[in-house]
Amino acid sequence: MLNTNNNTTNVGYIDMHCHIIPHVDDGAKNSSQALSMMTQAYNSGFRAMIATPHYEVGRYEANKEEIEKNFNKIKSMVEQEIPGFKIYLGNEIFFSYGVVDKLNEGEINTLAGSNYVLVEFSPNDSFSYIKKSLYEIINAGYTPVLAHTERYEEVMESEIKNVEKLVDAGVLIQINSSTLAGNMGIGIRRKVIKLIKNDLIHFISTDCHSDGRRSPDLTECIRYLQKKTDEETINRLLRDNALKVINNEDID
Repeated sequence: MLNTNNNTTNVGYIDMHCHIIPHVDDGAKNSSQALSMMTQAYNSGFRAMIATPHYEVGRYEANKEEIEKNFNKIKSMVEQEIPGFKIYLGNEIFFSYGVVDKLNEGEINTLAGSNYVLVEFSPNDSFSYIKKSLYEIINAGYTPVLAHTERYEEVMESEIKNVEKLVDAGVLIQINSSTLAGNMGIGIRRKVIKLIKNDLIHFISTDCHSDGRRSPDLTECIRYLQKKTDEETINRLLRDNALKVINNEDID
């Protein structure tokens, strides 16, 4: 069992994009790795995670029952091994024809049972296609969170203009912590900070897939954010907005 009494920096971050459920996508390979990932997350300051296994037609189509079975297994394990650490269930949805129907039918998970849904696209999809698809989700009554927004070339090419259009339409923006650690290069990192300073980012999440190269370690991300922003901003992006998702509350 992880000793949870010695951590004096209990800031309570919440990771709302991670792949910690074994055997359902390209994330955790087994329960042991899943526990290792959540231990790393705890040591980075997280106190909750929303597990978001991929849903993609023709590639990742584990049914809801299989996902829930594996989720409940690691949830029980976490309750024993990391007391006080909470996990919730969602999906990362690769947008394609029919996914809105599957949401309406309850075949795909929203984020922690809320009205929020995590949505991804191909990096080279056009801005017009991404915008039109997200509008479809909004028109169905959901609030889309655009996963790892920094990856979409046409969304990012116009500095802040295209992101601003999405946010004005009701889309929420998620950025990966590894990008702020510099993993996509200095240029993208500078653009992301500009978006943060213009209040156009709502979440920073790990999108972790393992306890190795794509782990939930926040060290470099936090170090960079502390240089460029303030504690209030860091808490909003890593905790406060994600808590509103879990509680199904509106995000300004």
